[in-house]
Amino acid sequence: MAKYFNLAHSVNNYILMNENFQTTLTSTDTADALAFKGVIFDMDGTLLESTEADYRAWEKVFNNYNQELSFEKYAPMLGVKSADVVRNEIGFHDELDVKRILKEKFDYFVEYVNENPIKPVFAAETFLKSLAQYPVKVALATSSRKEKMQMVLKQLDFMQYFEAIVTGDEVSNGKPAPDIFLLAAKRLGLSPEECMVIEDGPIGVAAAKSANMKCVAITETHQAEQLSAADLIIDTYEHADIREITEKLKAVF
Repeated sequence: MAKYFNLAHSVNNYILMNENFQTTLTSTDTADALAFKGVIFDMDGTLLESTEADYRAWEKVFNNYNQELSFEKYAPMLGVKSADVVRNEIGFHDELDVKRILKEKFDYFVEYVNENPIKPVFAAETFLKSLAQYPVKVALATSSRKEKMQMVLKQLDFMQYFEAIVTGDEVSNGKPAPDIFLLAAKRLGLSPEECMVIEDGPIGVAAAKSANMKCVAITETHQAEQLSAADLIIDTYEHADIREITEKLKAVF
């Protein structure tokens, strides 16, 4: 069972924050200070508040094929590869049909985002910036397709934070299979055991655990009880420090 911590009340010995919430390191910080060499982030719901846009786009697609999509039906699809949604939920298996429907979905997503710009999850960018001060490599592993990833990350200027990026269309098996996280670790030049994952959904948590990686879940899109398979659960990035997180993960057996 995951341990739950509110990192907004961090122990002062771990972290010193100035008025701009920037982490200050001491002279004792070394490459050996962290228990992990790589941090792999999911994107939608973990770093970006994109769930509403994604839902509205899928809702229109489902309606085009005489199907209704309630949010309750959509929620379990979070973290699933878009192509798998087309095949398993809408019922089209021919590759030409899959590509055509994925294009429809992307167009609807762009339409919605143009009117309702994507925003970062609260304090996510501050946390990403803080990682640059530590000896850790950072990757993104998203079930979203490459064109969507590029659009939203460029819009927010988030590309700069990642040494490696893997999208759902680059792996044969989507989450909860471990493929996407294993490829991200490979691109970082690290073993799975050297990496930790930050996720917001149970499917992503399952994928991380299948990859033999420690997993932190943030309660951005799901309740803590839905994320209980994670090794650690947090409710916000505000004041979060990677050393504190890795120390807590190291203590989880």
